[in-house]
Amino acid sequence: MSSEIKTAAGRKREIDILKGILTVMMILCHSIQFFGTEQDSLQGFLVNMINLTTFSGFVFCFGYVGEMAYFRKGWLEGARKMGKNALRILIAFYLSGIAYVALVEGKIFRIDFIREVIFLKKYPGWSEFLVSFSAMLLIGIICFPVFQRMNGKILILCALISGGLCYLPYDNVQNSWLALFVGSRHYVTFPVLQYSFFFVAGIWFCKNRIRWKWQILALSVCLGIPCFYYYGKTGYLPERFPVSVWYLFGGCLFVYLFYLTACAMEKMQIGILHKVTGYFECVGAESLFYLLFSNLMIFALDCSSFSFRSVGYGYIYFIVILLVIGYFKHILPVRK
Repeated sequence: MSSEIKTAAGRKREIDILKGILTVMMILCHSIQFFGTEQDSLQGFLVNMINLTTFSGFVFCFGYVGEMAYFRKGWLEGARKMGKNALRILIAFYLSGIAYVALVEGKIFRIDFIREVIFLKKYPGWSEFLVSFSAMLLIGIICFPVFQRMNGKILILCALISGGLCYLPYDNVQNSWLALFVGSRHYVTFPVLQYSFFFVAGIWFCKNRIRWKWQILALSVCLGIPCFYYYGKTGYLPERFPVSVWYLFGGCLFVYLFYLTACAMEKMQIGILHKVTGYFECVGAESLFYLLFSNLMIFALDCSSFSFRSVGYGYIYFIVILLVIGYFKHILPVRK
């Protein structure tokens, strides 16, 4: 999300590529959910796989970025940059959330509806992930000294804490702010403390320059086995809202595989693959713009007479979104 993904040699291309892949996947998922049909076996599988992967993947990228852009600096400078980025993402949540309330829910204009979104008393659909991104950066500010010293022991401790928090009595969490951080059955949120495992994993990967390791692949497979077994047996993923421990760790394998894919694509310098890599890199560098703009387009179409559901229409509108956003990016003046 941040334009601050830089090293001494420039931007960290594989993370931009990974963010681009995740962004395109999330737009595809939203297009299917609004205009496709999850009863179709392929589209149902795509939605489940994307849901399992994208939020966790973005949080991983946040951690990776944080190690380079924030945690290698002093607390004051790092906190200032994280706070600025958190505010930028929070504003995107307000815009997307208010658009959802107005266009999808069809609410009349009333200040109390707006106030509910602004003060986080309501988490509008398909927008709640944005405020969790923002809150994740607040965790980064609060835990700055710990994350600066990230090592294997801290990573394991954070994994145990994240997994353990999935067993909280979610029914008892009725405060909307608390639900943002620990989850609740009364609000649809991506609980920040549970998903923070992926944040610290991103820091650890960056600090140790991790790419391919068969041990990590094997561990990711083992962590995902209960989730995949449950899906194969029931046709459904484990509980997502509020997040269960097997859903939380079920995303590890896909996140790692997509990270390895981005690392491999970063080395591609010839032919059509180089152009594809360049496209994902550009999308990843502006992922917040793509996610917000795509949400606004989806919400606007959903409340219009052009809205209907079919397998093909979900894919078609996904392509339209990418083309329209690309066009707007093309005609916008280039900042120098």
